[in-house]
Amino acid sequence: MTGTFECEGGCGRELKEFKRRKTRLCRNCCAAVIARDPAKAAKASATIKRLYQDPVFRSRQQRACKAGVQASIANNPVERERRRLSGQALAATGLGHAAQTPGSEPRIRAGKAHTETVLGWCPPHLRDEYRKILGRQGVRKEDARRKIEEMMAAEVASRRNGRISFKEQLRRANAGVAVVRKFEPRKPDHDFTLGGVATGMI
Repeated sequence: MTGTFECEGGCGRELKEFKRRKTRLCRNCCAAVIARDPAKAAKASATIKRLYQDPVFRSRQQRACKAGVQASIANNPVERERRRLSGQALAATGLGHAAQTPGSEPRIRAGKAHTETVLGWCPPHLRDEYRKILGRQGVRKEDARRKIEEMMAAEVASRRNGRISFKEQLRRANAGVAVVRKFEPRKPDHDFTLGGVATGMI
């Protein structure tokens, strides 16, 4: 019969003996010991940063974390109350969001990051149009997005055909798109080349 022993990390957990066990610590205490090792912590940090460079991995992890927090709050009234009181205590200190005035750099940075998270699929010049459509009574996000995606497809088609409507040009100008003079080649005012080719080399 497999014996048991108490975790040597001091948490009081009762662990089972087995032949392949490498430490006398439980999973949580072992993770805490590893985290206190600067070399191991640096290696783990580098690995996580590398993984988060992958948009698919980052999106999957963000969804999983969000779902886990929501489930924890929904199914655990004690945790929900703890978070509420923690938020009130933080707000009372004047730290965190409360310390940042409207228009401050951190709030602007956070706002831009939030916009990219929510509207990353939408081109910048169509975001105001998306908000305008979404502001209409009874319009759902799915319908507004479908309308914008139709506009995006129309833009691609117009670029392929080489024609842009006046309405589209006006909308782009209002969105801040710069207008430049069309390049037209002309005959040079000089009768020599600018390539630096000597006639004796010909």
